[in-house]
Amino acid sequence: MEIFNDPEGYAKWYKIHEKSYESEKKLVSSFNLKDCLDVGSGPGIFHEVIKGNVISLDISIFMLINVPEKEDRVQGDALQLPFRDNAFPCVFSSVTVCFVEDPRKLVREMKRVSKDRVVICYVPRDSPFGIYYEALGRKGHKYYSHANFVSRRELYEAFTSEGMKIKAIRSTLFFSPNEDEKIDEIKEGDSGSFVCVEAVKQ
Repeated sequence: MEIFNDPEGYAKWYKIHEKSYESEKKLVSSFNLKDCLDVGSGPGIFHEVIKGNVISLDISIFMLINVPEKEDRVQGDALQLPFRDNAFPCVFSSVTVCFVEDPRKLVREMKRVSKDRVVICYVPRDSPFGIYYEALGRKGHKYYSHANFVSRRELYEAFTSEGMKIKAIRSTLFFSPNEDEKIDEIKEGDSGSFVCVEAVKQ
């Protein structure tokens, strides 16, 4: 997608929304991720809270150029991961599921290359920010006009239909899009607008 050939603009969003970004990093950190493949990594904005080795996979070579040089980088399609089965202890993605045509196929591929854990973080379509971003998309927003947001139920059904067991669900960003941003708390469950779901193989 050509819109993701602008890593500086992508990173700028996280600088502008620094408090939301800090909340999201806290949430990702709570899963104690280690030695992960990051699917749809962008420039690697969550890698500072992932321990061990991180391999970045992105469709955009321009995004990968901005990943820290010490990390391995692979250009590829999230729906056709160029790795063997059971290749990674952990497979992670953040908001990638909001920009693919087939969320179930994404889950299937992430499961295939994972030895056990899959963690997907996303903005649910039926959350306050999901509703807000979809409205911006209808008005032609650079990023959100290309998004394909999924509901909580749709993602959970994608996991279960692929034979995975949901182990943990946590979320953050409990303020509304019209309120001032703040560094928010982490709660069990999916009531926030940024949700992370961990599922394991059965």
